[in-house]
Amino acid sequence: MVSLKFIRKIQNIPNVYSFIFEPPKDFNWVAGQFVQITVPHENPDNRGVKRFFSISSAPFEKNVMITTRFETENSSSFKKAFYIMKPETLIESTQAMGEFIVKKQDKKIIFAAGGIGITPVRSIVMDLDYKNKLNNIDLLYTNRDNNILFKEDLENKQKNNSSFKIHYFINPVFICEETLNKIYDKLPDCRIYISGPPAMVKGITELFSSKGISKDYIRTDYFPGY
Repeated sequence: MVSLKFIRKIQNIPNVYSFIFEPPKDFNWVAGQFVQITVPHENPDNRGVKRFFSISSAPFEKNVMITTRFETENSSSFKKAFYIMKPETLIESTQAMGEFIVKKQDKKIIFAAGGIGITPVRSIVMDLDYKNKLNNIDLLYTNRDNNILFKEDLENKQKNNSSFKIHYFINPVFICEETLNKIYDKLPDCRIYISGPPAMVKGITELFSSKGISKDYIRTDYFPGY
């Protein structure tokens, strides 16, 4: 376990905030990984004092950024305690873990992200751009409305990388066979990374599988919400 020092929080879009932490020197992560953090607080509800969060910052950015949604009416006791955290507060965290990471770029990469599931993708995109490896990559991003999380960060990378393309799917449009066929006449040989709510991840995994993509080339990251 390690201690992360809280620095500040920023509002990204309505109801979504990023929390910036200073990690210890021995803390390392690979873009796309996650941590479990503990925030002790009085009268925790039945969802407890621990949560898993993807790290939305890239390693070169040095600080650990955790980005999450807050629903005013239904926030858990954890979320409420997290939101009012004071600067300089130390929180307990595991070391980074997870396999939602880019190990090979031998094929085209397609990211399919839904809502807050964009957080690990943002880390990976920033990291690949920093390493001059943001090549032959598409991002399919589905969201409930036009409040696009990390829109400026992602679109700036698209402007500077002609082989990185973003496709938005805003409710009631979503990622399905019909909308996918409008982008790809024939699905390229590719690796797929899917992150978002469980039902969305399941549905898109089945969609790409039906298109002939082996599950060996599909990585998933589930955001159940709380």
